[in-house]
Amino acid sequence: MNDTTVWQAVTQQADVWAALPAVQEFARQLPRNAPTRSIGVAGRLQQMQAADADIAGTPMRLTRTVHLFEQVPYFDAPYDKDTWRAWLHSAARIEAAHRTTIAWLRSRMPGYPQLPAPQLAPRTALTTTEYTFRLVWQPGERAAGLQMRGLPSSAARQLQATPDQARSLEESARTLASALQASQEWQRLAAARQALDETSRHALRQTRTCLRQRLSDTAIDGHEPSQVLARHNYRCAVLTEEIEHLTGPAREFTDAFEAADRLVELAASDVFGQLAIHGRPLLLQHVTGIDLEPGTPRRAHFTVPYDPWLDTGELIQIDDPLVTDTCLLTTTTISLGSGPSRLSAQILPKTASLWDATPHRPI
Repeated sequence: MNDTTVWQAVTQQADVWAALPAVQEFARQLPRNAPTRSIGVAGRLQQMQAADADIAGTPMRLTRTVHLFEQVPYFDAPYDKDTWRAWLHSAARIEAAHRTTIAWLRSRMPGYPQLPAPQLAPRTALTTTEYTFRLVWQPGERAAGLQMRGLPSSAARQLQATPDQARSLEESARTLASALQASQEWQRLAAARQALDETSRHALRQTRTCLRQRLSDTAIDGHEPSQVLARHNYRCAVLTEEIEHLTGPAREFTDAFEAADRLVELAASDVFGQLAIHGRPLLLQHVTGIDLEPGTPRRAHFTVPYDPWLDTGELIQIDDPLVTDTCLLTTTTISLGSGPSRLSAQILPKTASLWDATPHRPI
C-alpha cells in the first residue's frame, strides 16, 4: 500500500460502526472491553481465548470459532445461559452485516465476478464452509449481482441502524471501496487481468480442475476426517503446491489476486474490526531489541521487559523511532519467569501519526 487513503477510509467506516448501539452492546461483552474477564460472557470468551480461540484478533468474524470451542467441556466460568444466547445472537447479526459489507467491497474488484483465481476454486481456504483462518468468499455471493448495486440494505437491518445511520454506513462503504480501487494492490490486479491471454487462462482453468479433484470431500476426508486445523492446513498446502506450477501471466494474476484479497482481509476486516470494537492502538513503551524483518509484509520483532498481557490481533504502536507505523500484533512469547517477553507484529505501512495511541499499562 503506497498511501494512507485506505487506512483513512477504514477509520471513517470504523467510527460509523462504533457509534451504533447494537455494535456497542456487542463490544461491551468482549474480554478486552468488559470490567471483568472472569465471569459472564466475557469470562467464557476469555477462557476460549486462553484455549487458543482467536476471539480478540477477529471480533467481526468470531461466531464459527465460538461455536467450535463451545464443544470443549472444561470451560467453567460462571455465566447466565440466556445472556450468553442473547450475546451470540447479537454477534451473529454483527458478523452477518460485516460479511455482507465485505462481499460488496469485493464486488468492486477488477473483473468481478469473472475472477479465474485458483484461490476461488471450491473448498479452498477462501471458499470452504468449514473452519478456516481466512475471510471466506461466501457461497453464491458472486452470482448475487452485488457489483450492480449499492450496499445491501440487509447490513443496516442487521445492525439495527436508523435511516441516517444507514446512509452513513453506505457512504463509508463507498469511500472504502473507492480507496481500495485506487490502491496499488487492486491496480496490479487490474493490470494482471488485462495481461491474461488464452494460454494463461487455460493454465488457470487446469489449475482449478486439479484443485477440484485434490480438494474433493473424499480427498480431504482421506487426509484427515475430523480435525479442523489439519483439514485447513491441507487445503492451504494443496493450493500452494498447485500455484507453484503456474508461470507467466497466469502466475502474476494469481499473485495479484492474493495481494488484492489480502488487503481487503487486513484493512477492511482485521484492522477495521480492531478500530470499531476496541478503539485506537495501544502504545508500548520501554521496547528493546527491535529486529526489522524485510519483505512484504514487513514485520518487527521486539522485547518488552514485562508481561504485556496482549492478545494477537491487537493494534499497537512502539515508542521507538525505528518503527513509526502502527503494527498488528501477530505472536507473543511470554516468559514464565522474570525474563522479558518477545513479541512480533506486522507493520502497517503509511499509518504513522494516523491514530493516537493509548499508553499501555501492564496488568
